[in-house]
Amino acid sequence: MNTYLQTMKNALTSYYNAAQACEEKAQEARKIYQQDVASGVVKKLFAQLQENKAAAINAINDARDKAIEAAYRWGTLDGSKINDGDMKLLKFDLSPEQFETIVQRSRDNGTMCFILDQYAKKHDRDEADPREFRLLGRLSCVMIPTVEGKVNAYNSFADSAIASIHNMSGNDWEFGINSPITQESVAHFGEPNGMNDDLLEMIS
Repeated sequence: MNTYLQTMKNALTSYYNAAQACEEKAQEARKIYQQDVASGVVKKLFAQLQENKAAAINAINDARDKAIEAAYRWGTLDGSKINDGDMKLLKFDLSPEQFETIVQRSRDNGTMCFILDQYAKKHDRDEADPREFRLLGRLSCVMIPTVEGKVNAYNSFADSAIASIHNMSGNDWEFGINSPITQESVAHFGEPNGMNDDLLEMIS
């Protein structure tokens, strides 16, 4: 898990733990004190939890902002980062497997990924028969990191983490700190689940 996702997960987990502790202390206060006293104690507990909630959301948004800034820095075009050897290979009719090999070794190079993305799109357009309606070309199956893809991925993960925080309020099967959905979203945030594979591929 990269640094930015880990920061989001830490904030999400921290709030989840705080929400659990708050609920436990609130239940204990209701058992120990008279209703009027317990009400005051519980009110203070949940006021503190609201501060924890705001802090967690701020931490997630801060990680989102830093991640997006890093994505744009990664994507800044720099001619000195062009790999001449790979550029020579792109003059040939590469198979998707051969093309993907070049993509994989260029993942940390935003300039090369930009070139590879442009190459794939042009190659697929040139290959298309104008008499046919084609959604995908041969190279479309190769996942190429892009600035837009990275930004979308970080926004998706940040929005998911914040939604999980909001969902911790409630008492039914879907919402609340004891909900299996909530527990799953916290425990496995940022891990591959079959639905976020493309997002993770963009930022790995």
